[in-house]
Amino acid sequence: MFPSRRGLPVAMKPPSIAIVGAGLAGLACARRLRAAGLPVRVFDKGRAPGGRMSTRRGELAEFDHGAQYFTLRDPAFAAAVEAAAGLGQVARWTPRWPGGEQESRDLWVGVPGMAALPATLAEGLDIALATPVAALARKAGGWRLMGSERQELGAATLVVLAMPAPQAAALAAPWSPLARRAEAVAMAPCWAAMVAFEQPLEVPFDADWSDDPVLPWLARNASKPGRAGPDAWVLHAAPGWSRERLESPAIEVQVALVERFERRAGRPLPAIVAASVHRWRYARAEAPLGEPFLADWDTGLACCGDWCLDARIEAAFMSGDRLGAELVIRYGG
Repeated sequence: MFPSRRGLPVAMKPPSIAIVGAGLAGLACARRLRAAGLPVRVFDKGRAPGGRMSTRRGELAEFDHGAQYFTLRDPAFAAAVEAAAGLGQVARWTPRWPGGEQESRDLWVGVPGMAALPATLAEGLDIALATPVAALARKAGGWRLMGSERQELGAATLVVLAMPAPQAAALAAPWSPLARRAEAVAMAPCWAAMVAFEQPLEVPFDADWSDDPVLPWLARNASKPGRAGPDAWVLHAAPGWSRERLESPAIEVQVALVERFERRAGRPLPAIVAASVHRWRYARAEAPLGEPFLADWDTGLACCGDWCLDARIEAAFMSGDRLGAELVIRYGG
């Protein structure tokens, strides 16, 4: 249905492209397409772009409850981050680690929250927020994007699924063998607890990775640049522990993780002024495909995301950017 642009008559109109998912992969893909003048619209179920690069804002505290930081290895991603740094929207994070042995890590975060980077990348894009796509349907010349009540949300000749592998598989299953590739990628869940204290917690570190089977990651949100408010911490539970309690009541998860945090801190916690939890059902790809993206050119479906390439924030951008570059080669003239 969609042969290479290199084999098409010059006058043939390029396809309209819909991207489902406004996380880093979807945004990177859309930016490539927009820069080439290709018609593209992004759909996302959230109230703001960013996916797992999100910031929870409460009355008393703010928390980066999803992705904690990102690194810079890919030149295209580094260029995007450097541009955002020039606007004051990202900065290096140098937390104190137990023993100080990891202080040389080059870690970056959004400012004043992790959501700042996707917000920057989303500028100038046509994005329909709070618009979940529940299904795809065939139409003459392409696709219809359908909502949960079977209402048509939009139409396109090519659809990019920039979402976790299980969700991409569900949308692609009736139409493309890509679904089987996506179904094969296991994604681990993660319960995230957020807790803020009346007084700072007196411990000699701001972040810590460990082999704790319950609570392997914890971070003092206030140690990141541009953060304000009380002493706020983010606690990420282990994949196995999270999977076993995936449907547990939120309050039980919250109590268990705060208790484990107190044990890790080695001292009583100060008075808590805010606490909550969030369940990331698809937090991290356990065995990424090792490919930049997946595409079914005959059907007009493609997939991108960190689960295609590598389990890193940067890999999500790389996946979407490389798919966008391929679409420009094929359809951008």
